[in-house]
Amino acid sequence: MKYVLCAVAGGAGNKDFFTYSVPKDLENELRVGHIISLPFRGKKSAGIVISEIKKPEFKTLEIKGIIGGPLPEHLVNALPWLRDRYASPISEIVKTILPTGVLKKRREIAPQKIHGQIRKRPELTKNQAKIVKDILAGKDKPHLIFGVTGSGKTEVYLDVLEKVIESGKQAVILVPEVALTPQTVLRFEERFSGKVALYHSYLKETERAGVWKDAAEGNKRIVIGSRSALFLPFDNLGLIVIDEEHETSYKQDKNPKYHAREVAKKFAETTKATLILGSATPSVESFFYAKRGDYHLHKIEERYVQEKMPETQVVDMRNEFKYGNKSILSEKLQQEIEEVLGNRRQVVLFMNRRGYSTFVSCRDCGYIVMCPRCDIPLVYHEFQNQKSKIKNQKVRDSSALVGITGKGLFCHHCDYRTNVPNICPECKSHAIKFFGKGTQKIESEIRQIFPKARVKRMDADSVKKDHKNIYEEFKNKNFDVLIGTQMIAKGWDLPNVDLVGVISADNMLNLPDFRASEHAFSLIAQVSGRTGRGDKRGKVILQTYDPENPVLKMAAKHDYEAFYESELPKREELFYPPFSRLIHLLYSHRDPKKCEEESHALSNKITREIIGKNKNIVLVGPSPAFLPKINNLYRWQILLKVNPDENLDVIGKKMVEYTKNKWKIDIDPVGTI
Repeated sequence: MKYVLCAVAGGAGNKDFFTYSVPKDLENELRVGHIISLPFRGKKSAGIVISEIKKPEFKTLEIKGIIGGPLPEHLVNALPWLRDRYASPISEIVKTILPTGVLKKRREIAPQKIHGQIRKRPELTKNQAKIVKDILAGKDKPHLIFGVTGSGKTEVYLDVLEKVIESGKQAVILVPEVALTPQTVLRFEERFSGKVALYHSYLKETERAGVWKDAAEGNKRIVIGSRSALFLPFDNLGLIVIDEEHETSYKQDKNPKYHAREVAKKFAETTKATLILGSATPSVESFFYAKRGDYHLHKIEERYVQEKMPETQVVDMRNEFKYGNKSILSEKLQQEIEEVLGNRRQVVLFMNRRGYSTFVSCRDCGYIVMCPRCDIPLVYHEFQNQKSKIKNQKVRDSSALVGITGKGLFCHHCDYRTNVPNICPECKSHAIKFFGKGTQKIESEIRQIFPKARVKRMDADSVKKDHKNIYEEFKNKNFDVLIGTQMIAKGWDLPNVDLVGVISADNMLNLPDFRASEHAFSLIAQVSGRTGRGDKRGKVILQTYDPENPVLKMAAKHDYEAFYESELPKREELFYPPFSRLIHLLYSHRDPKKCEEESHALSNKITREIIGKNKNIVLVGPSPAFLPKINNLYRWQILLKVNPDENLDVIGKKMVEYTKNKWKIDIDPVGTI
């Protein structure tokens, strides 16, 4: 009889693989990488065959059948690599690799219908053509394309892809946001009609299963999607593109907490595929590796259509208040909006905070309405027709608020919501006031000041799945002003936008995270890049209470390299990436004393058994987390800074051993708050 080791989707704890016997009728057919149906703890589950083994000394259960596969070798090998690299249980990795509902019997799945108009192929600039040639010639290491917004990075991707497809290979193109996929798919479908598929979490389960099958059988040569598209079973992978590679959404926030960039590097290495990273504002680590020679570095310093970058004007909001303007829109921004609307052109307004007001307070005693589960201020929201009352209740997530009517207070962390109090619970005063600003408040002011303007808001409260419709409506000039959070800052090509307004640059800078400056610079530069993509240069109004801030000054000049050169010494001095790698440990408990005690106990153990023997590791903490309580759970954290020369896999295994599944372990986190 034949025996195999299997990775099981229903596995639990830290046990990696389980032994099963193979029925005689499957012995000749079953291979490593096959997806199988098997019994596990009294239930039917799915698994992946990892290897054949000798007969064990214990009794085994029998595999029930073959569901699909075999998976390509690079996906099978990814199981132990992801386990060690991200200290994740194998069972969670299996769930990531296998499609949702893999055990279900399905009818024939209708193919995706993607329609893109064939357009004239643009002529590459000399620089673009040289980059294409260099990428095709250099497969020894990843390629980083550092190109300003609107420089034509996508045209480079398309030309490289054409050669890859001609060689009979497949490609995966990753984008950081679902909102970007409609535009990207259409661009690629225009060049490769009938060969393109779309893959992301908003698709129906049957649609995802269909794309998974097409990728495995080679029916679709090009897949565009979010980070999960990396795990499609490409049998002949030739190209991986990660567009906007700096985006934090490429890091998964649940097990396995992988970063798509690192997984792509591993897959490119094992499949000999070409890896292209592209961004106008590369992550500090990626630019560091490129400057050091670990990546090929390609620069595009000019825009494809416009010779000049948008003109940026910084507005000091302290003067606005001094001269009597109490609006969240400066006089200059209002004047520019009026002029642009008068010319029948379009405006994008960026505010990286949703809701109407960021907190509600009593002006007499200072009481702030807090979330009872999280001890943080509740955010005031106004919903559509403002008729219904909002009761104290929990909703699944913020997207569940789409379509809800009424006014109320909402917690963005645990989904608690309640009505605004009429009187202060502390001093019984009626002086309840609203403070701060979010996208809803900006929308309200724009509608008041420009009543004839057609306005659309795009944030997690207003948009659920209709990113494609909003993009197409705005591009077709069906509305004039688009207000939104960071989802509007990423990669949209909008030739009719003449003005971008950054409502408040300050709230992005003042966070206790080592990447705060990097994220702020990137967001401002990226949203500024939405204008000036057509026949006009475009203009950006940057509102701030700190106009002398060096990060804002560099962002206003679109000078990424100056920002990088100023940021790098700070990272080195404080021993942050790229000069270290990080392990973030988070403990949660309903009892605050227990939370603190467990944190100190683990810190002492790490200090005694690891740091005492290794000076290449620095421990920070333990300390309460930036958000010390969420959904009635108190939170403490420990941060380890590790020299890049150290074997982080070994240290990660130690953390798994020490924490015994009681802590959340995040290796190479994108942030520390």
